[in-house]
Amino acid sequence: MKIVAIIGGSQTDTFKKMGEKRGVIVEHHNGKTGGGSVESYFLRIINKADVIIILKGAIKHTSMWAVRELAEKKGKKIDYHDGFGATGALEKALQIVG
Repeated sequence: MKIVAIIGGSQTDTFKKMGEKRGVIVEHHNGKTGGGSVESYFLRIINKADVIIILKGAIKHTSMWAVRELAEKKGKKIDYHDGFGATGALEKALQIVG
């Protein structure tokens, strides 16, 4: 089963339930960090993911840049979603992973 990482927003349960219905596992991180190395907050979720979707309107720029940099280093597929909704983010992920 494919793993989709969604970074940003606060709808963890919704993301996970909708992912199950679509046949993917969703790992969610709200994008918030508490200082220190920003990359360390995202390393585990990026390592597990087949594709990463960033919710552009629900994440601060430093987190977005850290996720983007880690994804590129790890060779992970990444895309950006303009909205906050789970449906659009998951549809975009499914288009990427097939």
